Amino acid sequence: MRQGLTKQQIIKQAAQQIEETGLHNLTLAALAQRLHIKTPSLYNHINNLTDLRNGLSCYGLSMLTEKLIQSALGKSQDDALFAIAGTYIAFAKEHPNLYDAIIHVPDPTDPDLHQIAERLLNFLFKILEGYPLSEEDRVHAVRGLRSIVHGFASLQLHQGFNMKNDQDESLKWILSAYLAGLKLNLSNKS
Repeated sequence: MRQGLTKQQIIKQAAQQIEETGLHNLTLAALAQRLHIKTPSLYNHINNLTDLRNGLSCYGLSMLTEKLIQSALGKSQDDALFAIAGTYIAFAKEHPNLYDAIIHVPDPTDPDLHQIAERLLNFLFKILEGYPLSEEDRVHAVRGLRSIVHGFASLQLHQGFNMKNDQDESLKWILSAYLAGLKLNLSNKS
């Protein structure tokens, strides 16, 4: 075992490996070779490949959460949601395989992942406090936003937008419609 090697260093190297070769090509043997250690030495820090993939999910979600929070600093309501959506999609484009690790979590009940996800949800709920939504409506609004940005990012990653129209303009249009619907829903509940 290499002296001073930590689980976090292993996860960072695994993240670099999947960015180069894809999540589905992640193996403990290739990771050990990358770290210049023997494969059994990895088991001093991780339980198995599933544990490593959970660690990658946490690492990626934590990274995404930080970027989303930074993008919304000093902004509120619509401006914050536009910034969040743009940052989310940019992250997926910049880190497609790490994004894949976030989406394909082996164990969604992992307590570390739950803690990071809770931080992200609390942040999004805080942004939505600017709108007069019930707690239940905030959940729907977060799910709607996530559906929009995940769907848009996934389609972009898989070259699903082949029309000549500007994709950034399409995203603005979709988000504007979402926000108009959110406000319309609010006025109908009054």
